[in-house]
Amino acid sequence: MENTEKYTFVVDYTPEEPEKDKYKLTPSESVFFGQMEKNLKKYAADLNAPKPLETLFDNIHRLNRLFITFGRPWLADSGIIQKACAWYLAFAKPTKDEARRLIETLNGFTASASYLAEWNVLINRMQEFFSIQEKELRRLFDYEKATEQRHREWAERLNAEGVAYCMTVGKGEIYGVLYSQIEELYKVMGRFIEREKAPFACKIKGYDEYCISISKDIDLYADKDELCVNYSLDIFESDFNCMPAGQMQRVADIITGFLKVFGENGDKKVCWDIADYPKETQPDIAFEIKEDNRIPTFRTVPWISKRINKEENEDTEIKYFIDVNEIHSPELSFSEFVAVYRKLGDFLNIQSEGIDLPRG
Repeated sequence: MENTEKYTFVVDYTPEEPEKDKYKLTPSESVFFGQMEKNLKKYAADLNAPKPLETLFDNIHRLNRLFITFGRPWLADSGIIQKACAWYLAFAKPTKDEARRLIETLNGFTASASYLAEWNVLINRMQEFFSIQEKELRRLFDYEKATEQRHREWAERLNAEGVAYCMTVGKGEIYGVLYSQIEELYKVMGRFIEREKAPFACKIKGYDEYCISISKDIDLYADKDELCVNYSLDIFESDFNCMPAGQMQRVADIITGFLKVFGENGDKKVCWDIADYPKETQPDIAFEIKEDNRIPTFRTVPWISKRINKEENEDTEIKYFIDVNEIHSPELSFSEFVAVYRKLGDFLNIQSEGIDLPRG
């Protein structure tokens, strides 16, 4: 407390002067401001540091604490200082000159706190500003931390699973496909094509264990003359509700006609044979496989889906889909499906010969 160098305290932003300028003091008369003077020299962020944002965050954090202290000086270390000074006066037996200087310092601290109270608006705004900056930087650090964690997980998974590929089919792409999945996809596509030669001779999953419920509702309202008659049909994972008898009959007729052609209990005449689609006449669908280090959200076995859609008074549409890792290909006709199957076979032959592929 004896080394109190005097200097001029300057505030960069000066609001409107208080109406009554009662306190004229040199800040270094207070131990409080002396400590602040030392701390202020540390508040410049080194933007050339290895992590400049963290350096900036530390400085903003200290500035935020500084203006909190400015705004509530009596809640900072003032109580500790006062108790220490009281103990010193009571038990340390200072000389009169030492006691006088200590009391003057306490008076300077009290005057400083009162002076700061008159700059309350500026101090609160500065504290609010630095508090917001501190929160924004903290959110940025959390985001960077999460990104780094995802990158580490990606690197570990990539290292564990090995080389992955991106398969472009038409205008779509399926990425993160392992070589073993490409082999599985080729095999399952071959099995599906074989099934198409005799679509009604293969083993299928049955649903006989699920019951079918049909109901009829008849309603008569007091303000109506006609009855409301509706039928409902509840089957596995679907239902038809509130249909009159005529609509129900139309549904039954369409179902019967559809099953006659495409159902396992129908005429069993329709089929699709790969021999009817020679390689020379196959469509020129875009297809490419190249190395790609993107990792899919899910890792699932390849599967094939076929959809036969018949809308009333419209032609029947038949589309095929390829799915790997829960990523679907665009819809394919049977000829396009066969073309992709053949190109997959060409790819596997090239790989067996040890020819390098392009990288993504």
